[in-house]
Amino acid sequence: MTYWMSLSEHLKDSYKILLYDIRGHGESQFEYFTIDTLVEDLHDLLLKENIEKATLVGFSLGGNIALEFTIRYPEIVEKLILMATFSEFDEQLESTFIEFRNALNVSFEEFYDVIINYVLPKDIIDRHHEELEFIKYEKAKTANLEAILCGVEAGFDFNCTDRLQLIDAETLILAGRDDEIVSINILKILNDNIKNSNLIVFDDTKHNLLIGGNIEEILGLMRKFI
Repeated sequence: MTYWMSLSEHLKDSYKILLYDIRGHGESQFEYFTIDTLVEDLHDLLLKENIEKATLVGFSLGGNIALEFTIRYPEIVEKLILMATFSEFDEQLESTFIEFRNALNVSFEEFYDVIINYVLPKDIIDRHHEELEFIKYEKAKTANLEAILCGVEAGFDFNCTDRLQLIDAETLILAGRDDEIVSINILKILNDNIKNSNLIVFDDTKHNLLIGGNIEEILGLMRKFI
């Protein structure tokens, strides 16, 4: 949930915000999951909270969940915001996920050292090196490797491109131009196949979109879109 604080703190006065940790992440206990499992978890959560209509916002794995949920429960999704996510694998994405899986089989620290270069630009890594090293060793104390690996494996099996035309909800797609996990070509597949969609690309940005001046720009885009 903490990933979204930079947005939710600015939006909560205007909108009802629902944040939650998926299985094995944050404060949620781990149980084996697939994308289908996580979609049904979200559906159950919305029912419990009596939310009949929602704008879904999904980043990376969360975007996979949001896509599949929108296809399965179109009557609930008013609008859809996708960040750095995909509807199918290409060779680059498959190679990167294999790299993640191999690193996870060594240690959390190994995985962190690999993924940090995918999610943040080099200048930010260099400028905040000590802070990032501190975060690595703190997160290693509590990180659930099984849950992270489960998320990686779920991505391998995910493909909904042939069903994207079923999405009627107006969709905003946000991408980092320098994202080496989810390429612009993969995001263009989303934009080309979701009939009412708009793709916006952020320069000097890798997989993690919520950095620096991007945050204010994304907040403006979200307010206007919603």
